Amino acid sequence: MTGPAGRARRLGLGILGLAISAISVIVLVAVIDVRHTAETLARTDLRWVALTLLMVPAQIVLRGVRWALLLPDRPDGRHPTPWRIVPPMLTGYFANLILPARLGEPIRGFLVARREHLPLSRVLGSILLERVMDLATLAAVAVAAALVVGAPLWMTQGTLVVAGVGIVLGLLLAASGIARLARGLGRLLGTRIARVRRAIDLAVSFGEGAGGDGRLALVVAVLVSTVTWGFVAATYWILARSIGIEISWSGAMLVAAVTTLGTAIPSAPAYIGTFEVAAVVAAGALGIGSEQALALGLLAHAITTVPFAIAGGASVLWLSVSLDEVADEAIAAAGLPLAPQEAKPTA
Repeated sequence: MTGPAGRARRLGLGILGLAISAISVIVLVAVIDVRHTAETLARTDLRWVALTLLMVPAQIVLRGVRWALLLPDRPDGRHPTPWRIVPPMLTGYFANLILPARLGEPIRGFLVARREHLPLSRVLGSILLERVMDLATLAAVAVAAALVVGAPLWMTQGTLVVAGVGIVLGLLLAASGIARLARGLGRLLGTRIARVRRAIDLAVSFGEGAGGDGRLALVVAVLVSTVTWGFVAATYWILARSIGIEISWSGAMLVAAVTTLGTAIPSAPAYIGTFEVAAVVAAGALGIGSEQALALGLLAHAITTVPFAIAGGASVLWLSVSLDEVADEAIAAAGLPLAPQEAKPTA
């Protein structure tokens, strides 16, 4: 939805996110001794923090490799390379930090479709598969970590449910279930009406994108996702060490997983407030004091947001795009087939 109606909807979602973030911050300030948290942060060993920054480029490369594995071949028969899709990917991450409603996903999909001459519906399908794969691998690793550290039952059960849902959805997408369903509906309804035929073609193309680009690529992408979350867990473990928190690697993985899953809650840009609440709840469940848990959450929030924001901002400048304009274009194009010959390459 574009135009005034689309902007009004985005404004409404933005207001909702701001309200939830404001409530989260108020709750944190009310129940936690913020002064003690500040004192904990003042004692941070910056050498450990600097070590976590070295992991950011590795995570960016891994995420680029994973998405490239899930994308289809270009019309010229070549496969998109991670180096060409990383700038649009980082642009999308940056948009997710400053725009409501996860608009970064259609934005990065639109930019890659235009740059690589790919059907937009297939690119968006690959993003859906990537997100489901992320959810499933993160939750599965979290379940294992919860069992190792003896986490509270609610945390183990919660991550188990999320992992189960993610795995089922992932298998459905990998089996091209959406594409098969669309083809079945096409045979049932017929395709004589142009609008129906176009809708069926879009659904089939989207489903094919959500099914990945071969079983081997899917397996490798799952392995890459697992390694990526290992880097995230290591980041939390190192940051905990930097402020004197003793935590096992499994515990760090569990805190990282629960905190990351908490970013699904609507919030202000950059997940302000909700990120910290999730970190405090997760770390607190492992016996870490709330003041120290908040300090860990603030550090982790900064390390997992600021470097990506800087890289994303640089990508926006590199691609010479306006996020607001691209968002409108992406939303409008998402309802239309973006054929290879219609795509317009960028720098």
